Amino acid sequence: MNNSSYDYIVVGAGSAGCVVARRLIEQQFRVLLIEAGSSDTNPYIHIPMGYGKLFKDKKINWCYEGEPEPFLNNRKSYQPRGKVLGGTGSINGMIYVRGQPEDFDAWESAGCNGWGFDSVLPYFKKSQNQVRGESYYHGIDGPLWVSDLPSRDELADAFIESSYNLGSPYNNDFNGETQEGTGYYQVTTKNNKRWSPAQAFLRNHNFSKYLSIQKNTQVIKINIEDKSAKGVECIFKGKKINFNANKEVIISGGTINSPQILMLSGIGDSQELQKFDIPVIHHSPYVGKRLQDHFGVVTEYKCNKPITVNDLYHSNTRRVFAAIKYFLFKSGPFASNGNYANTFIKTNSTQATPDMMISFMAWCTGEDLGEPKPFSAFTVLAEHSRPQSRGFVKLKSPDPLKHPAIQFNFFESQEDRDAIVAGVKYARKIGNTDPLKSYIMEEINPGPTIKTDEEIEEYCQKIGGSLLHCVGTCFMGSEKDSVVDNELKVRGVKNLRVIDASIMPKIISGNTQAATIMIAEKGSDSILSENKN
Repeated sequence: MNNSSYDYIVVGAGSAGCVVARRLIEQQFRVLLIEAGSSDTNPYIHIPMGYGKLFKDKKINWCYEGEPEPFLNNRKSYQPRGKVLGGTGSINGMIYVRGQPEDFDAWESAGCNGWGFDSVLPYFKKSQNQVRGESYYHGIDGPLWVSDLPSRDELADAFIESSYNLGSPYNNDFNGETQEGTGYYQVTTKNNKRWSPAQAFLRNHNFSKYLSIQKNTQVIKINIEDKSAKGVECIFKGKKINFNANKEVIISGGTINSPQILMLSGIGDSQELQKFDIPVIHHSPYVGKRLQDHFGVVTEYKCNKPITVNDLYHSNTRRVFAAIKYFLFKSGPFASNGNYANTFIKTNSTQATPDMMISFMAWCTGEDLGEPKPFSAFTVLAEHSRPQSRGFVKLKSPDPLKHPAIQFNFFESQEDRDAIVAGVKYARKIGNTDPLKSYIMEEINPGPTIKTDEEIEEYCQKIGGSLLHCVGTCFMGSEKDSVVDNELKVRGVKNLRVIDASIMPKIISGNTQAATIMIAEKGSDSILSENKN
């Protein structure tokens, strides 16, 4: 395998890497797709409700642990990330939310020319097979299935009606004309099975002549000569091997791994690299900086009917019947993700568009997000979708097998604090409004003793955490200090790009997988356009 040569090397077979590989091999380029993890054979990957079983499975999950968060009582943040074919797209909640048009227009206003909503919408549509049919906002010819949940849920219906009774309009499509309002999510499933990026973009296509997939192989550095990427150095079965790229190396490792690979290769803040005796190839001071994520805080309720995921989890009989129903008919609770509905709101009158997602989840766990509590319960989650706080990903060691330092600085901004307090108050309003109120025996958290804004803020500081939508560590822009330019080329090194969520200059107001796939579609198009010239 040493010195094997390809046109393109794509590092990371996740939500972005699978797309990039697919689009390049469609044009008959020889592509090597390298994945640190194994094949996606774990059955829980393909069952929508099964993703809870993958949350801490180290066989297919990096299971990162963040640094103590200085504004959250020094609590650490757990960061699951996919280490498997399909990446985090094989272990996430499958929710398809693009973000608002204003998110992308703000990117363009900040200097990311060609990344406004009118420019990116065609790429969202290109990847999409929308089961509801084609429209101005949706495509039907792409490989990524976007489906409705297979059935309605009694508690989710009550959540939506309570939100409506509080003034939120019904919204049947959060990816349509407006995001504001309340309704059911759509998900990336096909025939009630997870439709991961690996399934959507790599399977059932006769591309084996052009695509090689190298699994269980960790890239430890980019091989760079005369400030030009020539290939990658990897570890496979304990030994170092090299692969060469005739045209480009594309890093699609995600918001944590992509900056780590760049820094290990000598691209980053020179002072930080010198601490670890890493030769500086290019001083790029913001590699790993500007990390952003959504911050969320739960309100939790004990339910007076045994209709929650908790009840399913703790009953062998219910699980057996649910399993039979799923495997025979692809229906029942296992066919859903348990994260059914959402209400997008504005937390104050100065907001032109929503800045808060209030999500309904038909389960309730402890603070570690592990086993569901042993009684009927559900969660209403307040998620701040337009945070100001930023953190970093840094090397902790020059050893490429050591996890990097991850710190978000959640709750640093007073604006963020005010917004999440308002979100929690609204979540509690929903829980205190019929018809959802009629299902509630008691509020578990924050609990009736937490009343004032100051008490709610302290509760948020104690309980709140990452929503696992991190972006921004290899941010795109036209300024010289941006890590990549608007074609996603790494500044200072030729024949090298980063194509994944790390290039977002600012986080979007929604779950990040859909936008990551859009970035990969647009980045691939940039590569192919240059080959035509």
